[in-house]
Amino acid sequence: MPESQYAVEVLWSSGPPPAPKWRVSSGYCIGAGRILTAAHAVGEGTVLVRFWGGEELPATVLVHGGRQVDLAVLELAGPQAPRAPYVRIAHVDTSRATRLACQGVGYPWWKEDESTSGRPRPRGRAQLVGFVPTAEGPVGGRLTLHVEATPRDVTNGETDSIWSSVSGTVIFAGDGSGGEFAIGVVVTHRLRDGVSALTLEPFTAVERLEPDLRERFRSLLEAGPGTRTPLLHGTSYPEPVPPRRQLSVRRILAGAVAAVVIVAGSLWWNSHRDSVADGFTEGPGINATLTGTSRPGDPTSWWVLKDPQPAPDADTKIDALAAAHEGAPMAEDTIRFTLQGNRHSGVMLTDIGARVIDRESPLAGTAYMAKSGGNAPALRIGLDLDELQPRARSYDDERRTLGGYYFDANGFSLAYRETTPVTVTVFAQRQLVRFVLVASYSVNGRLEHVEIKDRDGQPFVVSGIAARLASAYTSTPGTPGSGWSKAGTTSADFDNLTVRLAP
Repeated sequence: MPESQYAVEVLWSSGPPPAPKWRVSSGYCIGAGRILTAAHAVGEGTVLVRFWGGEELPATVLVHGGRQVDLAVLELAGPQAPRAPYVRIAHVDTSRATRLACQGVGYPWWKEDESTSGRPRPRGRAQLVGFVPTAEGPVGGRLTLHVEATPRDVTNGETDSIWSSVSGTVIFAGDGSGGEFAIGVVVTHRLRDGVSALTLEPFTAVERLEPDLRERFRSLLEAGPGTRTPLLHGTSYPEPVPPRRQLSVRRILAGAVAAVVIVAGSLWWNSHRDSVADGFTEGPGINATLTGTSRPGDPTSWWVLKDPQPAPDADTKIDALAAAHEGAPMAEDTIRFTLQGNRHSGVMLTDIGARVIDRESPLAGTAYMAKSGGNAPALRIGLDLDELQPRARSYDDERRTLGGYYFDANGFSLAYRETTPVTVTVFAQRQLVRFVLVASYSVNGRLEHVEIKDRDGQPFVVSGIAARLASAYTSTPGTPGSGWSKAGTTSADFDNLTVRLAP
């Protein structure tokens, strides 16, 4: 669900500096120094983003939906932009009347700080907790969010809505299995809908835009071609419970009924004893233990540092350089872990994916590789970290090719205390990616997840291939007089590291 530190106020002045005309709205950091808000909240003029605590940063408009779509994406200026995690988006299934639980954090007028003065007075945060009736909404495909808050219905002297400035609030919903997604942005409060009903612009609205603008939005929202945007269905409304019928049972049948209950109980116990035993088993349904990852100096693996470094001495070890300078494996990493079943009824592994924490530009300092005469081990599963939601794919190590999603066609179960080793190769071509692995599994009809992290509970990190490195060196350990030799520094020189998707 939304993290309050990334909910911001969006300040826009459409007037010249001597006579500013400030307008206040809400927004949310969606990663890479970007802010998602409503289109009517920004335009030509001065745009500032105010964080909780009062810090203000200038911003520019990257893409604007105009009059067609009330969505806009801003970019913060300067190095002070926070490192917010990327926000995943989803569409809402409006074909059925269900109820989708939602939350958001915004800055409405009724939270304004009355004790301060000056250019737009700061507003307090309001947590919007409520639900979206999926089949409800005004004309035009927008959604209606019903919130629990019922602020006093008064006018603020400037507008006829007490929800003024909550526009731009990003609304989040869950998929029922632990995933969290943004589904739209608050854009207006229709008085006729009541004091606790707000109108959302869903992300499906960008499909109405002309192709160039539509693809620009999709790119900034990480929903470009080749990615799959989840469709959230919500939950059904409770069915009315019929009145209980009064049944009269003869005493003469009590013994027979008791016998039936005993037999049925015995049958039930035989078929459910594993499920009952599961209720007393502590911990997740699958235990995951990390057994190894690529480290600096591993044969045939490139390691890249953040900053340029001078040519190394002949006896310099890569692991010593990596320990002294910030760095990461370049283009790929091998992660090995063991999964162990922890349910008497057994578990079925359904997927292995990655939860991306953040993305940055690839490291462009100095790269090193220690060559070896041996062959890399055959790998069975690969992950493309450039995908919005990386999932396990089949992997051909010889051709460096990722195939279809592995668990769409395969799967395996784990009995109680049964173990299986898993080796995953992860690839990043364009960006530096911090992530944790997520193993999804089914137990007793429920979908659950377990995370695998690097040593000391930290995220894994892999750097993409920079357009140009400051320098690059290779070495062949064990070869007398070999030392270090220079290597190419452009991305074209590392074309052999590129992983390809099977047609």
